[in-house]
Amino acid sequence: MDPKDFFKEVGTPTVFLQYKGVWDMQDLYETIADFMREHKFKLYEKMQRHRHPSPFGVERQYLLEGVRKVEEYYKWTVTVNIETFDEHEVDVVSKEGAKSKMSKGRMWMRINGVVETDYDKVFESKSFHAQLRNFYNKYLFKKKIEGVYWDELYYKVVLKIHAKIKERLKMVSEGFEHRHFSGVH
Repeated sequence: MDPKDFFKEVGTPTVFLQYKGVWDMQDLYETIADFMREHKFKLYEKMQRHRHPSPFGVERQYLLEGVRKVEEYYKWTVTVNIETFDEHEVDVVSKEGAKSKMSKGRMWMRINGVVETDYDKVFESKSFHAQLRNFYNKYLFKKKIEGVYWDELYYKVVLKIHAKIKERLKMVSEGFEHRHFSGVH
């Protein structure tokens, strides 16, 4: 990115999740899709890769991207990258006695978000318009990007989906630590 493009894209810190155990991949996928739909994101499956099995199990990778055009000038993009290692199917019997197939192995997940301004590239037709966009981003729009739009994306979307996934996996630290924020923004 050109250093003169002030705040064209502002990314959130990447949130990681590592898990070892048994999980239901269909349920996890549907949880992410439902979360994106509830928060008015369009979900795209950018990649689904199945690597050849090793003696320990298969490796899979899923790359999901949610895009939400918040206003005419900026949009949010949330990327969820899921990689599984040593995965194999196991039969699980629930408390009610119902059998189901689930996955067992290791999972590594990476979640991040990006605030992108001028996503329709309206200000890119002429050099003067690009300079006008940079002025707008640097002097007029900077505080809103850093203080409002970025914060909302990070705390109300990225960390919330991270907590939702931990809850579905029944991890020890389940729960959303920012759930009691007042929502000032």
